Amino acid sequence: MIRNPRTNAALNPRINSAINPHINSALNPRVNSKINPRLNSQLNPRLNSVINPRLNSSINPSLNSAINPRLNSALNPRLNSAVNPALNPNYRGPYVYDLNLDLQGFLVEANADFSNIFNSEGVWEGFAVMNNSEGMTIFDVEKNWRSYLVPDGQGGFLRFEIDGSWSGIVV
Repeated sequence: MIRNPRTNAALNPRINSAINPHINSALNPRVNSKINPRLNSQLNPRLNSVINPRLNSSINPSLNSAINPRLNSALNPRLNSAVNPALNPNYRGPYVYDLNLDLQGFLVEANADFSNIFNSEGVWEGFAVMNNSEGMTIFDVEKNWRSYLVPDGQGGFLRFEIDGSWSGIVV
């Protein structure tokens, strides 16, 4: 069953203040420099080649077919019903929500350090690379840095745009 923050108060940052970065400053990159990629070079793919797919072939889907859902059917929800939430009611996510708690998509893990991101229709939109803080750095399919995920301390993530604005959750 889908992990839904609208029906599960523990996943809802409007109800659970522990996962709301406006209330919990430890989760707010504008306040906590340790989780801010503009201030922490280890989290910034422009400064850390380990988390930059343009510089690290192991996390570049164009160069590593094992993580590319266009080349690896096991990772493609259009070809593998086991990783398609529309066809597999037992798929556990993680799921991507915006700040209105509307479902935007889901992740399919390729390995412990890499997940592909699909929209609600199963279209590949990008990927997430694990970074040193156990958060994730988000890239579009063209390998452009788009956003990042900060662990919420309760098994999910808060999504922030590069400028530090909070844009959603991943649970």
